[in-house]
Amino acid sequence: MSVNDLLHTLRGEQFRHAQNLRRSRTHVSSSLPRTLPALPIDFDTDERIPSTTAAQTPAWRSHALSLVIPALPGVPTLTNLCLRVLASLPAHEFTHDIVPWLPPHLRRDLVRHTAIHAPLGDAKLWALYEPDGHADTELIVVSPQATLSNDYFIRSATPRSDWDTDSSAEPLGTLVLVSTYLATSTLLSLPPTITRMALVNLPAAIPLHRLPNTCPLLVVLDLSYNSWLSVVEESEKALEWVEWKRWSKLSILGLRGCAVSSTLIGKLNTGRWDDVEVVQ
Repeated sequence: MSVNDLLHTLRGEQFRHAQNLRRSRTHVSSSLPRTLPALPIDFDTDERIPSTTAAQTPAWRSHALSLVIPALPGVPTLTNLCLRVLASLPAHEFTHDIVPWLPPHLRRDLVRHTAIHAPLGDAKLWALYEPDGHADTELIVVSPQATLSNDYFIRSATPRSDWDTDSSAEPLGTLVLVSTYLATSTLLSLPPTITRMALVNLPAAIPLHRLPNTCPLLVVLDLSYNSWLSVVEESEKALEWVEWKRWSKLSILGLRGCAVSSTLIGKLNTGRWDDVEVVQ
């Protein structure tokens, strides 16, 4: 199947997506194809969830991101299969010939799918995030395939002078970092609009007590599988300093693979009408 055929298929999927949003059946054929798309040879529908973070497999990434990113279907959609083929093109061809034609929701779907099955490198990933700095309000970075520059959010917040720039784009709402280095300066420059955040398996400790001031609107926060939170003493030091009451909207806290004390649970829910769900 050629690139043009894949783009044609994606346009058809985009049209049907728009029709579904409008609850319209205009120009939708009643005849359905009788053949199913062939699955890629490396696709496995029976992957087990490993019990340790040592195995960085698609199954582990799917499980690790499940608190923030909606679960992908067991069998990939035709759209995701087409996007996956397009993403396998050489970086120059992908960024110049494919990315400009992808609408935000397809960029988001591609980033979600590849973050689990085949994380993208810097050239392809950051091209998908242009010009808004994210893909349909989501930013996902999986290392070591991709890295997050220390001044990324500062540069993204700089007003653009291009007349063609769409200023109506929604702000960043979801941030997912997996095995990615997060500098303190980057943490302090995070947009306050973020409501869902996953900082999973980060290679170095971060000053968590600075997060409530930087991102006060968090609803979901996932700190799972961080080795610097797996030791009781280090975990207590990092988590006890956080002013949990400042996150008045927080409803889910992921601490899988982390050491959690009973005093933390009490402090976390002090003064709340509804307890925060702690996922361990």
